[in-house]
Amino acid sequence: MHKEVLDNVIWGSDDKPDWKIVRDLLAKEGWISKPQMVKLLRQSINVFKSEPNMVQIEEPVCVVGDLHGQYYDLLNMLTKAGDPGSNLNYLFLGDYVDRGIMGIECMVLLLSIKINYPKTVQILRGNHESRNMTEAFTFKEEVQEAYDEDVYELFMELFDTLPVACLVAKKYLAMHGGISPDLKKLEQIQEFNRFEEVPLDGIFCDLVWSDPMDDEEATTGTFTENNERECSNYFGKKPVKKLLKRNKLISIFRGHQV
Repeated sequence: MHKEVLDNVIWGSDDKPDWKIVRDLLAKEGWISKPQMVKLLRQSINVFKSEPNMVQIEEPVCVVGDLHGQYYDLLNMLTKAGDPGSNLNYLFLGDYVDRGIMGIECMVLLLSIKINYPKTVQILRGNHESRNMTEAFTFKEEVQEAYDEDVYELFMELFDTLPVACLVAKKYLAMHGGISPDLKKLEQIQEFNRFEEVPLDGIFCDLVWSDPMDDEEATTGTFTENNERECSNYFGKKPVKKLLKRNKLISIFRGHQV
């Protein structure tokens, strides 16, 4: 299916993947072998395990929303914004897989970049980085066809380690979904166990699943049930402003919707 498979050549003398070799290989519809994929996933798991639930990043920063398996859009964005490590920080807001057909490629490149720039590239968890969503959509089948069940399980283990929020320049709070009625202080984000499948309620769930209300409701509304998602909530402007004021922040960044 793929034109070229590279085995044990993407790793430099520092035992980090050469992300530019990875980028170009995948752009040509090349592939990395299973041993390399396993090594990349295990190495990435160790990097993410060392990070807190809410990571931090400084400006200047490029904030990237849902990729959903669109590898060439990712390449185009990197070309326009600039290479990681070139005095530019990157924050990715989740949903790297499903829907599009190149979720593996998106993950392989992002992980290769993260290993090289662990402090200036932050990768958050979206609602699609989960067993429930990848089974219901396309990523599980994508991985099983390209590799096998063992590699899929490693991806799920990786997803369980991804941070769920980011404090940007100590002024902005970023997440995939939105805020929670249970969230009052940022310190609460550090208190729950994120190393598991995303639960169906609570702060963890809301950070990756919640949505803002429609404009007309948002002005006066606070929180309502999110029936469209079948979990989490819709949030209005008032609780956002209250959370921001209490924690001395300017605004929130989120993905999750067009």
